[in-house]
Amino acid sequence: MKNKIYILSILLICASCASRPKSSAPADTRFQRKPLVEVTEAQLKTEAAQIEATTQLLIGKPQEAVEAYQKILKENPGYAPAHYELGKIYLAVGWLDSALSHTQQAFLAQSDNLWYELQLTQIYERQHDAKNLTATWEDIVRRNPNRPDLYYDLSNAYLMSSNVTASIEVLDRVEKRFGVTEAVSLQKQKLWSALNKPEKARKELEKLAEAMPNESRYNAILAETYMKEKNYGKALQYYNRILESNPEDENIHISLASCYLDMGNLEQCYRHARLGLTNREVSCSDRLTYLVEFLHNKSFFMAYSKPCLLLADTIAQQCAGSSEHAFLYGQILASQERFGEAAEQFALKLAEDKSRYEVWEALLVCESMAGKGNAALMEHAHEAAELFPLHLLPYLVLVEGYAEQGDCEQANRYMERCQMVAPGDNRVKELNQTLKEKCQ
Repeated sequence: MKNKIYILSILLICASCASRPKSSAPADTRFQRKPLVEVTEAQLKTEAAQIEATTQLLIGKPQEAVEAYQKILKENPGYAPAHYELGKIYLAVGWLDSALSHTQQAFLAQSDNLWYELQLTQIYERQHDAKNLTATWEDIVRRNPNRPDLYYDLSNAYLMSSNVTASIEVLDRVEKRFGVTEAVSLQKQKLWSALNKPEKARKELEKLAEAMPNESRYNAILAETYMKEKNYGKALQYYNRILESNPEDENIHISLASCYLDMGNLEQCYRHARLGLTNREVSCSDRLTYLVEFLHNKSFFMAYSKPCLLLADTIAQQCAGSSEHAFLYGQILASQERFGEAAEQFALKLAEDKSRYEVWEALLVCESMAGKGNAALMEHAHEAAELFPLHLLPYLVLVEGYAEQGDCEQANRYMERCQMVAPGDNRVKELNQTLKEKCQ
């Protein structure tokens, strides 16, 4: 019977052990006291005093906390936690020498404590002590080689001492240990750019583009970089990579159109421009902006102005009644000498926003070209003159309009305004001479 009970006890113990869940990660022992073989009365007293000091700090009595920590150190001069807490308090109030002294003593007493060494870095940084700052971070990284965040802090420490090359070398160590990452490569790219080494900066982006082939933005950055350098062949290479992964992206078609335009390949420019500009996902305003940019190229305008201007009409029809694109479309219509239609677009824009003088000026010019002396032109000129009294054109329009109506008094009145705003302007002189001949 006794043997059965003994066997049953063993089985229950084994079952109990087997049923305990296994932890997947080690417990955080940062705040735990190391187990003592034998706790002495002095140790218990010190820990009680530590709790009391911490309590004083938590309830907002830092002076009492300092006195409590100092009392601990009087009894136990090598007690690391008290030195660390005093260092933290002195660091907070800016007493850096005292903070450094106590933190160093804490670290000397317990050199395997990461928190003590991290506090040293804070003090060295506040003291602008670059030598000790970088040396301390190097030691931290040496002790904790598998924590990438600590490498970044070390790299930043070298940056604070203006040692950009050393900062990059630290990031190289991160990359060698953990592989290519977005954060590291982008930081290295910025640092190489700061050192005025564009080729090395570009290589970092190229590594990212190779490591992350489905991430189009790095290909886009590289393409734009090569475009600025006028290396259109390389730019085209990266634009085509984006096109392969996302052929429906309207932005890539517009970018390719710009690239081909700079290369002088007008046929491909128009092909991609049309693909990008007919996509309704892009706003009318943006589509017309791109179209105007393409038409500013004389060679492209000569070859493809007709289909592009028809495309502009199509875009405008798709967004009929919207004032968002009206100013741009009005400019395109004016370039075709369709002044009446252009004036309607400018008026549509002004119905929403009257604060831009350039829209008023475009409206007055187009209405003047469409037919001088009409009532709408005079009304708009009056409103523009009131809103923008320092601009000449509205006054010129009013002088001509009143002279045309035979109202010499009003014409001369606005001529005086013209002479005040732009006394030496040739248009004012010529119009004044014509007015004198009409109103003699």
